[in-house]
Amino acid sequence: MTSLTRRLRTPRLESLFVAALVLFGFRLGVRPIADNSMFTHIRTGIDMVAGQGIPRVDPYSATAAGQRWVVQSWLPEWTYGWAHRLGGFELVVLEQALLCALLVLLMLRLAKAGSPLRTTLAGIVAVGIGAPFWSPRPLLFGLVCMALVVTVVERRRQPWLLVPIVWFWVQSHGSFPLGLAWLGARAVGEWLDWRSRPHDTLRYVWWFVVGLGASVISPLGARLLLFPLTVGQKREAFESIVEWQSPDFQTTTGRFSLVFLALALLLLVRFRLSWRDVVPTVAFLAAGLVALRNLPVAAIVVAPVLGRALRRPEDYAGRPATTAGPARPANLRLHRALLATIAAAFLIFGASVYRTPPLRLRSYPVRAVTYLEQQGLLGEPHRLAHQDFVGNYITLRFGRKARVFVDDRVDMYPAKVSEDYRALLGGKPDSLEVLDRRRVDVVLWDRQLALVTLLHASGEWTQVFRDDDWVVYRRQA
Repeated sequence: MTSLTRRLRTPRLESLFVAALVLFGFRLGVRPIADNSMFTHIRTGIDMVAGQGIPRVDPYSATAAGQRWVVQSWLPEWTYGWAHRLGGFELVVLEQALLCALLVLLMLRLAKAGSPLRTTLAGIVAVGIGAPFWSPRPLLFGLVCMALVVTVVERRRQPWLLVPIVWFWVQSHGSFPLGLAWLGARAVGEWLDWRSRPHDTLRYVWWFVVGLGASVISPLGARLLLFPLTVGQKREAFESIVEWQSPDFQTTTGRFSLVFLALALLLLVRFRLSWRDVVPTVAFLAAGLVALRNLPVAAIVVAPVLGRALRRPEDYAGRPATTAGPARPANLRLHRALLATIAAAFLIFGASVYRTPPLRLRSYPVRAVTYLEQQGLLGEPHRLAHQDFVGNYITLRFGRKARVFVDDRVDMYPAKVSEDYRALLGGKPDSLEVLDRRRVDVVLWDRQLALVTLLHASGEWTQVFRDDDWVVYRRQA
């Protein structure tokens, strides 16, 4: 038996830790989908697979119908559409679970620290920073691509590998400039360390740019590269979205991330970091504190830095990383039994998708929308106003048949539509004027919000539906 075969058949301690943490990522991903953005992504994918193609203009709303729309995440949406076609929403959930598991695996590989225990510690801390903010949507594709870019550079893989990674990233998520930003920060750090041109990193920068150039070979062409500029053009609208705001460390997920963020800082301060590590770490942690959506990316950036911080001096001297020696028969049996248990847990968690509803709709007005459907109030000639996340749910449920008032695609809606929606959401005095101007005759709204009080007091609207959370008002004839 060759030494390679023997190693493959002998599970080591590190493989157990890795398998257990990857299982955690998989379990995190098999949760029912409740993200409203994902609802529109799934619906777009379903329509694409049904033969309606990638939308070039908005097909789902009444307020922006025909407005130019760049479907930045068309490739993940295409996979959602096929997953739904082949296995329903359950298979879409399993796809997200596999992406979470892959992301954990990549972060653990980045966090290698010379021994199973130290690698596991570095990996747990890095994953703990970002995992609370992983959500089942194209963001996961973007995070996987970021982890692959960091892996290629950290492991000194062939620079041309960045071309297919960047192409896929551009077709999947608008976060691809962060990869170039990380390379730039790393190059600056290396220059500060060596006071000379960082030739190796600049080679990766060059191939990353080649990947950006190659990404125009796609159904949407160069428009995908220009998409990130939308954030600057519609900054006010984006600022109202939670993920573009600073993280709230008063929430449960915020506290969870904060604990691991503090632990990461404690581990890093004990180690004399090079500028190559300091510049990207500080830059991305600062970006994560400015906008919540950047924290998962910062966690990926921190992973290899934590691994280096936890290494022992002898690991840098070329000594092989510490591994478990030849396993005794009893230990070998125990390791294999534990790996079999973890494999069984994967199957159990995967099967759980088919025992529970794949979509979590508790926060959505399911009964109210059913009422509107039964009364024929969703489509023409009626105009319905509702909150943005409700629009995503209606789109998932009815597709192009029901034209929504607004949803969370702030990059697509004209500024005036976003302004009108914010007026309605805040229950401002001119809210009724907005409804008149938009020719709205049906309103579905959270009964705790101020707009409901204005509708009730106006004398021009009649309440036709009410449950514990939602009301429907209809304009009097």
